[in-house]
Amino acid sequence: MKLYEAIKDIPDSEWLDISEVKRDKPLHIGRIPKELLKGEILNRKVVKHLSVRSSENRGYSIHCFYVEARKKDIHKFE
Repeated sequence: MKLYEAIKDIPDSEWLDISEVKRDKPLHIGRIPKELLKGEILNRKVVKHLSVRSSENRGYSIHCFYVEARKKDIHKFE
């Protein structure tokens, strides 16, 4: 499943915490409100989606996603 498919039912005001899965350990990309997430990352495959962490004091939840690593474009400089 692609990230854009995995987040379609999440309200725009919710927060996403995204990490990229590398060979030996995850690389944290960042935390962002869903409404601001744009770009190629939305087309990356979701490797794992962790349960939602609620922040009762702040009134929002954080959805944690691990996505596949960015693929290098080997034909980019040809």
